[in-house]
Amino acid sequence: MKRSAVLLLGSALGLALAASPPLRAKTELIYSLDTTCTIGQGKPQPCQVEALEVGDATEYRHRLGARTISYRILEDPYVRIEGRRASGDPWRSVRNAWINFGTNELCFNDRAFCVVNPTFLADVKADAEGPAFEERQTVGLAFGPSGRVDIACFDDGCRRLLEAIGR
Repeated sequence: MKRSAVLLLGSALGLALAASPPLRAKTELIYSLDTTCTIGQGKPQPCQVEALEVGDATEYRHRLGARTISYRILEDPYVRIEGRRASGDPWRSVRNAWINFGTNELCFNDRAFCVVNPTFLADVKADAEGPAFEERQTVGLAFGPSGRVDIACFDDGCRRLLEAIGR
């Protein structure tokens, strides 16, 4: 899978989910990163991120001690993001995703899970075509029940959107 999905993430924060990959899908390590992750209102804690190509998806496995929290990006039939709390749990569509380029932080589901991942966010900016991400600090996406992007916002527009919906 090309990182054009990340490009869509960039232009609309095109993170995404999709159909499950085949049971015996080929897995290829893209990179590994020692960083920090935060669960809910907890304090940042050390975690290791492994980015892998798994079948038709790019999967990001976040290891926090003995626990692994995963998110995957799929492109077909459209860009989506799915997550699961532990290995073996079912994949579920994420409700929203937020990027803060200033802190290199990516968060899902109203900050239920956040990771500092400068490698991924550098790829998002590098893969974005044109001026879509120049000078951007914040990008947000809200996903519909099917996993498709319903709303995308950038910078001050994200703050205004949250105000409009009463958060």
